[in-house]
Amino acid sequence: MNQTTKSNFTRSVAIFPLPDLAVLPGEVVSLHIFEPRYRRMIEDVLSKDYLLGVSLAGKVLHRAEVKDKDDPRDRNLNLYEPNTIFGCGPVILKERLEDGRLMIDLHVQHKVEVSNLVHSLPYYLADVTPIYDENEDKKLEEQLLIQLRQDFLSLAESIDANVASALAAQSRELDLSHLLILVLSVFRFPGDFKQQLLEKNSTAERVQELLERLPQLFPKITH
Repeated sequence: MNQTTKSNFTRSVAIFPLPDLAVLPGEVVSLHIFEPRYRRMIEDVLSKDYLLGVSLAGKVLHRAEVKDKDDPRDRNLNLYEPNTIFGCGPVILKERLEDGRLMIDLHVQHKVEVSNLVHSLPYYLADVTPIYDENEDKKLEEQLLIQLRQDFLSLAESIDANVASALAAQSRELDLSHLLILVLSVFRFPGDFKQQLLEKNSTAERVQELLERLPQLFPKITH
């Protein structure tokens, strides 16, 4: 993960709690924003220079009262409790649709923890503290790089040989942290599992957890 200077966090972070989604530094996540409160949140992120965090949603704090023929663009849905540890970064607005919906890319750069909740309505806004990775063991990283590349390409080959060939060429240029992000971008992983990866203390620990779980998540992988 990228090391982060404290000066980055003079900026507040708007938190977008989403069920079954956690994000790690290095990922670029495309999001479709249609709820009124979150459209307002993104407008504030853009105009007030906030960062945006995507947090794995916890329990439902308030359930939406959904009526027949309700248009989700005109109402807020369930309100979730966010996880206090999450990934965040700057937002790029890709498209503003005529009906008010927003298409954005979140460039996740930091792993943070909430230090002070500024407000919770109409959306969560917080002050945060950066969380840094521990120093890496280069020898261990080299071993894990070989194993992760092998398992990744084996899984890709079992799905699509042409795609696997392209990924093989791409993966040869990557170090361990960037290969991990590539794996996470190609295959879909449960949010709670990605949250476990996020909360690990180093890239090596994340990859070790991933290698252990890959055969369970994707049975075509064997050791």
